[in-house]
Amino acid sequence: MIKEEVGLQSKNDQWKMIIAIIIVGLLLYLIGNNQYDDYSKSFKGETIGLLTRLKSNDEHGYTLQYYFYTDKKIRSVVFVKKYDNEDFNKFFKVKYDLNNPQENNIVLEEELEPDSISLVKAGFTKTKYYIYDAGVTCKYIEKSKWK
Repeated sequence: MIKEEVGLQSKNDQWKMIIAIIIVGLLLYLIGNNQYDDYSKSFKGETIGLLTRLKSNDEHGYTLQYYFYTDKKIRSVVFVKKYDNEDFNKFFKVKYDLNNPQENNIVLEEELEPDSISLVKAGFTKTKYYIYDAGVTCKYIEKSKWK
């Protein structure tokens, strides 16, 4: 009889310990998630950023490179779990800290289609380049892109 009561008490203690660990883990997760939200909400500056390339990848995700202009050109990277190949060379909203623009975050959910005036105000320039069409016309074809 005493052994059964001791066995029941130790099982109850084990369940209490498991529930306590789960509650503590959940609280730590919620606190950490809340701090990240507060950190990204502290960015007051907004501008236009250009997503340029896939910098590296591994089994956990991808590192994408983008840049934007404040007083100077700032290159930055963001780590994502998945991305769309069609997002490269497109413009997105970038939020940054006004005092330290190196602290920033690109908002990949908000693709922008800015006009040329807003791109020039954001610091971008339009660059002409030429490609040679050796097959049909044997001429240089003029193209342009925003940098």
